[in-house]
Amino acid sequence: MIKTIDGDERKVRNKDLAMVHAGPIHSFPIAQHSKEVNEALDLLKEENPEGVPIVSWNEFAELAWSKVEAKHIVIAWHMLLENPAIEMLDNGFRIRSKEEQQKLIEKERKKKEITETRAAFVEAFGLAWKKNDPSFVDKDQNFKPFVDELSRFARGFAVDSPIARDLGIRLTPQAVHEALLATGFWEPFINPWPDRNGCILSMPCEPKNIRERSELTLDRLDLRYLSSFAIDNPWSKDPDDAISIEGNRVWIHVSDPVSAIAPISTEDEDACARASTLYLPEKTIPMLHHSLIEAFGLGILPESKALSFGITLQKNGKIDQISIVPSIIKVARLTYEEADVLLETNEVLQNLNEIVEARKKLRQDQGSVDIVFPEVSIRAIDGNVEFLPVPATRSARLVQELMILAGEAAARWAYAAGLAFPYVSQEPPISAESAGCGAGLSESLAENYARRKVMRTAIVSSTCGAHAGLGLSFYSQVTSPLRRYQDLLAHYQIHAELARQKSSNILEEGIPREAQIGLSREMLDQRLYLYGLQAAKNRQAERDSRLHWAMVYLSKHRDWKGQAIVLEIDRGHAHIYIPSFGIEMLIHISRNVKPDTNITIALRRVSIPELTATFDIV
Repeated sequence: MIKTIDGDERKVRNKDLAMVHAGPIHSFPIAQHSKEVNEALDLLKEENPEGVPIVSWNEFAELAWSKVEAKHIVIAWHMLLENPAIEMLDNGFRIRSKEEQQKLIEKERKKKEITETRAAFVEAFGLAWKKNDPSFVDKDQNFKPFVDELSRFARGFAVDSPIARDLGIRLTPQAVHEALLATGFWEPFINPWPDRNGCILSMPCEPKNIRERSELTLDRLDLRYLSSFAIDNPWSKDPDDAISIEGNRVWIHVSDPVSAIAPISTEDEDACARASTLYLPEKTIPMLHHSLIEAFGLGILPESKALSFGITLQKNGKIDQISIVPSIIKVARLTYEEADVLLETNEVLQNLNEIVEARKKLRQDQGSVDIVFPEVSIRAIDGNVEFLPVPATRSARLVQELMILAGEAAARWAYAAGLAFPYVSQEPPISAESAGCGAGLSESLAENYARRKVMRTAIVSSTCGAHAGLGLSFYSQVTSPLRRYQDLLAHYQIHAELARQKSSNILEEGIPREAQIGLSREMLDQRLYLYGLQAAKNRQAERDSRLHWAMVYLSKHRDWKGQAIVLEIDRGHAHIYIPSFGIEMLIHISRNVKPDTNITIALRRVSIPELTATFDIV
């Protein structure tokens, strides 16, 4: 227990006390000027121009007063406490060198400058924010650290922002985003949603070299004689599937990056961390480096390396035989519109279309659920936004059906081989009637919305299960290894099994079997878990980014008026679809309207940070 100068008693740990004098002292002298202290200090500085390491309180009192009393130590302590030349220690003090003193003075000057600049920023920023007028705050370079702090918080890189608290801004990324917009430090086109959702926005690492993995002992089947078509949107830069037919065998060719990328390699780790290609209106961040896309994209080079799925079908569309082979092919690239024209005359596409019709009927008979929504591509260039409706085409449905076929074939093949494999399953919908199980396509947008609402989330795991939505007992996704890590995992396992089968055949001739080159079930499950986490973040970022750019557009067109389709009425509110933007919104509705009704709406308010817009029904 100690007694303070103020007479209070406090408990203090022994290690927090330093004995400087044994006492006694009956009262503490008040702070006062002492010429003895100044003279002793000047003497020490004169004798030690480079500073004095340590001077004990007893030594200093002896030098100043020629004797040591407790009151002398207190007087010296008071005078030296605020002296920049002195560093106070437990049992005395140290006289700093002139260089140290200068550095300390400079440090204090900078500290004072930062404090003053911070105060100026808080005042100017606060005024500009409250008046919603950027002219009240200069874009002073000295303000940059404070703006950077706010920006980091708004992007989700920090969990706290002291400067935002000083400004009285609500501590949410959206509120800070709004303040940055109001003060002009952020432009409306800045999209923070990929950062907030935890997406990787840097470009993928470049592989040191691109060559086929020797452990796969690839022997590519020459399928260059086939007419193979890669059909995609005109802006696609990563064509990873193509289709052809040979007699009664359908060929679905898929890009083959796994022939050069090994599991647990640098490229694999990077792809796993990214999970998928990130498609944003303002830019695309590929999952794989562009050199791998150039090397393995189908139809980019005159000849393409592929992993080809050869599938023969029964007349009713059921799979009869499956073969999976590394191949080399020649590919013609087509847009969906070009393929639709070619469908009228091209025998290959016509034969494939007949098979597709049989497959659709088979899946429909097995209770598949068809959900179709209009698609709008959003592109943002230099802050300007374009909304491009994607036309519904026959060839798009054809390609989609054949990709589903490849997924079923791969899953059946992997299951028969006993592989640890990334299967995709889906439980039956909450309501089979609402989902329209087996009913086929519906032209009603409201009905498609209702179907979507009752569907359960698909699950990707090493456990095989039925996919109710597709009407299939087996399913996987294998046709997008350039842009989806799940597909890359499937290809690892397929290639490992093909190599094992090949080495098993060679084993009979006395050559040792290849080492395990695929992923164990445990490792696959771990990879699928990581993939699932990041893929969900990417999907959310893509949804948020589409809304962001729609809000940016509306903020520039405050008098916007357009059409909307009512999807559902729910307690005075309507879920609507806005075809101009390809987005869904919730609006208040007072009149009695039915689902699928076309209504005219006019913009009332828009908030870019909150991703919300309010509309009036005209």
